[in-house]
Amino acid sequence: MELRDELPYAAEVKRKALHLVALVVPLGMYFLGKNLAVAVLVPVAILAVCADVLRVRAAWFGRFITRWFSPLMRKSEQPALGEPVSINGATWVMVAAALLSLLFPIRIAVPAFVLFMVGDAAAALVGRRYGRIRWMGGTHTVEGSLAFLVIGLAVVMYAPGLTLWVGVVGTVVACLAEAMPGPFNDNLRVPLLTAAVIFALERFVLGMDVALFFG
Repeated sequence: MELRDELPYAAEVKRKALHLVALVVPLGMYFLGKNLAVAVLVPVAILAVCADVLRVRAAWFGRFITRWFSPLMRKSEQPALGEPVSINGATWVMVAAALLSLLFPIRIAVPAFVLFMVGDAAAALVGRRYGRIRWMGGTHTVEGSLAFLVIGLAVVMYAPGLTLWVGVVGTVVACLAEAMPGPFNDNLRVPLLTAAVIFALERFVLGMDVALFFG
């Protein structure tokens, strides 16, 4: 995220508050189980992507989105009518949730999703308010990353069925992935990478019987 794409701090607080509201998604994943979570989240993610396409193709829908959501959207997420499609952060969150449910066991998908959502919110708010030291070549701050790390560790400490040291490694990876530039939106990249690291450690280091897709 470039500095010119930053929201005013008050809008950033509201945007990250939505991250916390979105915790109903992993809560639903946990109680619904894998099959129902996939059945619900995949269509929702597809609809969200379609909405992002529609808002730059249909003027009436673009006006609706602008009226109700533009104060919480970054400039890069608000293309004009007819411009190339830009997927907004909320849509990436839903796509990430759908892919996590599809690819990984729920007991891995849920903590990976939760630690990113709360860690990202903490990193943004602490980094914007108190951050002084920026990571080399990036816009994120060391102070924000430390906030991410602390919150993320608190999540994995209480994640049921997750080996603690594996969760700690996953949190460190998530913290670094969130702080550094990388391919794809961080709402997608970070939770998927976190879940993949946890899965790999459990499968290939601990020798646990976990499987992709059907875990």
